[in-house]
Amino acid sequence: MRKLITAVIVLGVLAGVLAGAGMVISRSRGAGGEGAATTVLLHDVAGEQLVERVNAPGTIEPQTHVSISARVSARVAQLPFQEGDRVAAGDVLVRLDAADLEAALASADAHRAAQEAQIAVQAAEIAVQQAQIEGVRAALEEARRDLERQRNLRTSGDTSQSLVEQAQRRTDELDAQLRAAEHTLRAAELRRAVLQHNLRAAEADIARARDALSYTTIASPIAGVVTRLNAKEGELVVTGTMNNPGTVIMEVADLSRMLLVAEVDEADIGAVAAGQEAQVRLQAYGDETFAGSVESIALAEEYSRDGTRHYPVKILLDASERRIYCGLTGEAEILTRRHEGVLTVPSQAVLARRTDELPPDVRRDNPRVDPEKVYTSVVYRFAEGKAVVVPVDVGPSSLTRTVIEAGLDGGDRVVVGPYKVLETLRHDQRLADENAPPASQSASAPAP
Repeated sequence: MRKLITAVIVLGVLAGVLAGAGMVISRSRGAGGEGAATTVLLHDVAGEQLVERVNAPGTIEPQTHVSISARVSARVAQLPFQEGDRVAAGDVLVRLDAADLEAALASADAHRAAQEAQIAVQAAEIAVQQAQIEGVRAALEEARRDLERQRNLRTSGDTSQSLVEQAQRRTDELDAQLRAAEHTLRAAELRRAVLQHNLRAAEADIARARDALSYTTIASPIAGVVTRLNAKEGELVVTGTMNNPGTVIMEVADLSRMLLVAEVDEADIGAVAAGQEAQVRLQAYGDETFAGSVESIALAEEYSRDGTRHYPVKILLDASERRIYCGLTGEAEILTRRHEGVLTVPSQAVLARRTDELPPDVRRDNPRVDPEKVYTSVVYRFAEGKAVVVPVDVGPSSLTRTVIEAGLDGGDRVVVGPYKVLETLRHDQRLADENAPPASQSASAPAP
């Protein structure tokens, strides 16, 4: 009797286990087994506009800004404007102490006057030398005539040889005096030329001193706002050298026209051109978008802090009288190219499948399948409740959409998600539209 009861219990337990296993198997088949449709998200293919975009980070700076530096070393005597003040072109921004430069100008003036006086003295000396030369030349002519007479008298025997020799010595002495006077005159004229060169040098010193004196008053070259003030009254400002920069006293910028200097990657710079539209978002203004246009593109590359190479692109913003501060960081979205009336799909719908794993009837004689390539670009078209793998030729793409140049037609429906389903999706797999109405609702809907 006890054995019979034990056998009944064992049979009951086995029956329960088998029943449970049957329920699990039944549920698993109903959920995803053979014959069950996979729920997917579909997208209708239609002609639309696609805009290619290039994204790049950047920093705000004024289109026009100047750094005011000293061209002479002096102490700051006056700063009429403070940081944040608005200035007009020509307004005096800085006055420097001009005492030393005024003294230098006075010294240069005195030096020029001394040179002019020396030139006048030299001119008088030249006049004396010229007069002496004339006197010596006249005496020489007289001595030569006397020598000629003495020679004639000596020939006729009316004079002695000593008188002839005396006349000859007199002539030679006057001739030497004439040559010496002429050399002295040429030296005096050369000294006058030197003095004239010195006079021009003195005049150049005066011009330099006046120019340096003019640098003690610095005017604004543009209309704008004082964005930075680096000096105070009484401080010494110095000029720059090859190895050391000069003192930047202040910076003035025109804040009515602002630029975002975007760092465009070298892989994208080829698509960017002057005049293209851009949209700029600044971190300081949240989701607000500023319109802009590409003003210029640098011809030489620069390097970021992380060592990556980029090209600076200046984007002029339309701030609509909004005050935008210098140095803000933001993101630029440059609209590089528009495509009108093209067939597009969400980019996640375009997949890469191994060419040798495509169905034979899909690979055979298909112009969009290259047997030499390992992978083929495909999408999965929804047809009669199944997934149909379709090789496609893809074109340009934006951040979210890709142009389909061949392989699909308008009105086709393609699978765009979920992503986990796309990873394992296969040809002829049964599908169900995620957005389709439940069967009970469709059955209860009134007939048209």
